[in-house]
Amino acid sequence: MSRRHGRDRRRDEHGQSWEVAAALWDGPKTASEIADHFRGYLRVMGLFTVAVRMERGDRSARMRVFVEETLGDLVQRGWVVRQDERYTLTALGREEARAPLDDMRRTRALLRKLVQPQTVSQVSLGVHLGLAALKLPAGILSGSVGLLNDAADTLLDGFSSLLVYAGLRFDRERVVNVVLVLLMLATGCLTLYQAVRRFFVPFQPEVDWFTFLAAILSALVCLLLWVYQRLVGLRSGSLALITQSVDSRNHVIVAASVTAGLVASLLRFGLLDTLVGLAVALLILKSAVELAIEVIRSLGEEDVDVSRYKFGLIEKYEQFRQAQLGDWMLYLVDEQGGLKRTELLARARQALDFSDNPTLRELGLDHQPHAGEMVERSMAGLFEHDWVVGEESLDITDAGRQHLRRQMRDHAHTWGHATRHRH
Repeated sequence: MSRRHGRDRRRDEHGQSWEVAAALWDGPKTASEIADHFRGYLRVMGLFTVAVRMERGDRSARMRVFVEETLGDLVQRGWVVRQDERYTLTALGREEARAPLDDMRRTRALLRKLVQPQTVSQVSLGVHLGLAALKLPAGILSGSVGLLNDAADTLLDGFSSLLVYAGLRFDRERVVNVVLVLLMLATGCLTLYQAVRRFFVPFQPEVDWFTFLAAILSALVCLLLWVYQRLVGLRSGSLALITQSVDSRNHVIVAASVTAGLVASLLRFGLLDTLVGLAVALLILKSAVELAIEVIRSLGEEDVDVSRYKFGLIEKYEQFRQAQLGDWMLYLVDEQGGLKRTELLARARQALDFSDNPTLRELGLDHQPHAGEMVERSMAGLFEHDWVVGEESLDITDAGRQHLRRQMRDHAHTWGHATRHRH
């Protein structure tokens, strides 16, 4: 079969042929080993109990049929040859498998660049200048104090992004942190002055579609920027990026409040716009004071705990992955009575090691951060909940068996419902 014909078939499937070929990149595998390659994607997401269910009963049989049918097709297309129970890539198969793996490698390089703090500062600069160009004319035309304050703060954020980039490039991040906090304090004081002044010099904003567009677009863009800055700031431990993320979060709240103020202005209740401007100023000042405390700690050589700025959703997900790993380890103890502690720990560490998955390896996801700590915490949790007993050889307790059956039943219901919904 020609390479062109093989390319034409790409439109008739969802990439499973190339993924099976990629699974064989490191050497021959059996159909069962290829099926485990696919289950590895569930484990890397933390779905350990779902992966267990995929290994049992009808789901395991369906997975095996899927893999064997795909392998049979690849044999006919000349990508794979079968030797006893193992399958090996041909020269054509390796050429085809190289394409998705090269795509993963390029994706990894792009992601690495995107999570560099300097890249974040460059993106932030462009975003802030664009938003300022949108919000400043809208604020001037409408006379909205909330939108004008937000536009002025956005312009300063653009300048802050330049400072962050310079601080990261020339290793002067602590100096930049001080300047950023001082700018935030100055902005808060200025916007507070403007808001209080409006109490004594009332003004009725003029609202049109352009004003609403500026406020709503600002909220959406700043929401994405907040997440981006915070994730990279946490990953790199950069307090400067954390500071910028706090400011971006403030802009989301501000934009929502400004929109409410504009609606009130349409109803001829201009006082609400003034109150929104006052709330914006107080919010900026509150964030500036909190960050000033962190900066003072960092200047005093005290370690700054950036983990307090984690997203609640990320913490929930980490807890979910931890619980899933513990349930999977409990399942192993139940399935193999008398399993040795050292063997369970080794299997858990192996389950979090994806170095034998070429696709995940090219994406840089082959080694999970803090995998050893996760395994140790899961093991400790099994004993703390009295779900397992034993020193060298482990056995599941009645409480552990009840917990495991309840978890497996709940996951079976959720998985079954999702499967029925898809069909």
